[in-house]
Amino acid sequence: PSVNSRTQTKNQKAETTPNVSKSAIEKAKQELRKQEEKRFKDAEQKIKEAIEKNPELKDLAKNLLIDMTPEGLRIQVVDSEGRPMFASGNAEMYDYTKKQMDAVAKVIQALPNEISIRGHTDSVPYGKDAKYTNWELSTDRANSSRRTLLEAGLPPARINNVVGKADSDHLVPEDPTNAKNRRISIILLKEELTNPEYLKKAAEEAEKSGFDSGSEEPPGVPVGTFRKTPGKVEFP
Repeated sequence: PSVNSRTQTKNQKAETTPNVSKSAIEKAKQELRKQEEKRFKDAEQKIKEAIEKNPELKDLAKNLLIDMTPEGLRIQVVDSEGRPMFASGNAEMYDYTKKQMDAVAKVIQALPNEISIRGHTDSVPYGKDAKYTNWELSTDRANSSRRTLLEAGLPPARINNVVGKADSDHLVPEDPTNAKNRRISIILLKEELTNPEYLKKAAEEAEKSGFDSGSEEPPGVPVGTFRKTPGKVEFP
């Protein structure tokens, strides 16, 4: 987009953002983060309960890892010795893996967060002259997981990105061939990183919660890690 159009967009955002002080905005952001963290913890508990209470999935509890990262709530479906999530060397998901993904999808549907899906492999390589590598495999498995989540009812608009990481980000770095390195990561991204209206939402929260407001200049719109950029990308 042109400089003028970017300026116009910035001005429009400024007009729609309530005049709330920076300190009030920061208090509101802290409150929104607390609310989101609670939703994440509730989702984690519900996923674990859904797996534990399902006789078909109970044995897969050890294949599910959930933790918080700087990006958001990370749900990992990992391989274990004797219990792979996919057929060896391809993106065909086993039925029990689909059922586990379905259980995850049913819980995360209720949350507003956008989602990043990442495929990971171990460091066992394909043949020397292979044209299909761990990069393609991890990407195909991530995309297979995307389709499964959508089939389970997750809205397509919630998908932020689908990434193949190959063996570049091991779960067990000291053991590159460990089965746990073969996994799918489903990350519920923090809204602050993805929502272009987050500043406005924080300002509205500040007013609703009665935080102090004043004549300070409202903060500018931050650039989120996963912000979607409108228009075409122009190269020099």
